[in-house]
Amino acid sequence: MILLMACTESKDKPFQNNENLKNENPNRITIINSLDKTYPYIIYKELTLEELLKGEVVSDTIYSPDTLFFKLNESVQLINITPTDEFNPQSFLVQTGDTLNINSIKNKLHINRVENGKLIPIKWDYSHIIPKSKLFLKLDSLESFFLIEEKIANLNSFLPNIKNSDEWDLKLPEHLKQIDESYSILIDSINRNDNQLNKAYNQLIQKDQILRTINVLSIVNNKLETEKFYKKLFTLEYFKNRYLSDIYGIYYLRKFHFNNDITLPEVYNREFKEYPEVISRYFKFRLISSMVEKKYNRKTILNFLNKYKEEYGDFSPLENILNEIEYGVETSPDLALIDYESNVSNWEEKKKQWKGKIIYLDFWASWCAPCLRAMPYSKDLKEKLASKEIVFVYLALNDKEDMWRNSAQKNQIIENNFFIKNSKSSEFISNYNINAIPRYMIFDKNGMLIHEDAPGPETKEAFEILSELLKD
Repeated sequence: MILLMACTESKDKPFQNNENLKNENPNRITIINSLDKTYPYIIYKELTLEELLKGEVVSDTIYSPDTLFFKLNESVQLINITPTDEFNPQSFLVQTGDTLNINSIKNKLHINRVENGKLIPIKWDYSHIIPKSKLFLKLDSLESFFLIEEKIANLNSFLPNIKNSDEWDLKLPEHLKQIDESYSILIDSINRNDNQLNKAYNQLIQKDQILRTINVLSIVNNKLETEKFYKKLFTLEYFKNRYLSDIYGIYYLRKFHFNNDITLPEVYNREFKEYPEVISRYFKFRLISSMVEKKYNRKTILNFLNKYKEEYGDFSPLENILNEIEYGVETSPDLALIDYESNVSNWEEKKKQWKGKIIYLDFWASWCAPCLRAMPYSKDLKEKLASKEIVFVYLALNDKEDMWRNSAQKNQIIENNFFIKNSKSSEFISNYNINAIPRYMIFDKNGMLIHEDAPGPETKEAFEILSELLKD
């Protein structure tokens, strides 16, 4: 969901006046990438379930060198920045009007806030809000009854303290109560000062408490206590916390996506009465996404998309799925085609046009490396048989039209090269099980399919088969 607009500022004035930006863009921060010739960076934020279901944008990409305005949902919010060549996110608590600068000093990445022309470090972690007080030190000590910290390679990991496992169920209620009391005291101390910064702290403390509880529950696996915990978690109070959306996501995956005891359609058809309406809707949105991911047939997915629309009136945030399965396009046994000049046709029309010629059909895509590696061999094969009654046809499957056009021009395959407009809904694709490319087919001079999965152009077999057919 990378959709926000990037905008380039003058490169000789990297540090700007924040006051003007606060007035012009009250809900945004400015991010300046001062690096040169490096990977782009992804900036992303957490959304509440409500924002997610409205289809709000969660992330943006900043290239180098460039300047980006990034929208916040609250005046104080945690954002994450990570380079695209590795998943190594850094978190920053920012407020509207802030300017961040991405730079490198002695080959080490630095991201700082710009204040009065100076760079102020602002990297954030939970040590900013979780105190090393007697209360929390005691909690850490009690937690060691369930979890022990061990170093695996270069990482510190929490593992089950197996030697105490016989007593886990007895100690668990007391420990969960201690977690609740410790965090309640901390939250109460923060809530004495009602401002946006403390609101953010409050939400982040809640997340840390929940993660700590989940860690212990996942080890002990006490069904009664786990059920009590999630019943408390799925309330509107917690749903408004934007930093819990990934926790709801983890719950969904464990409860539904990876549950082999019940199918996704069966889960969708239950009423979800035990959850608030917005969480029920979130689960239904995720269930349709899971159906796509698990490659349910198109008719099934369309059925549940229509149910979703009837119940909620819109498809946000399912736009990507709608495009993926070509929602609103009627299923057809034929292939809907457009050529490089944007002329519209279909496969059956083209076959009639080429009657009397052998057809060597190549399913490919601009993103498919094996397809592109085979193209020079296809051109060679075409040259070898140039004087024969044969036509080489290229059909771009599951591609994007602009990428197809660029690749067609770059690889000089304009002639008889077509973009398939109904890759997802054509029965031709499903009937012949074209689920991997490159894929080749051969049709005889009467348009009859005689090789459903023909050899590729780089093989001797392809030349031999085509040469033999041309003798007839």
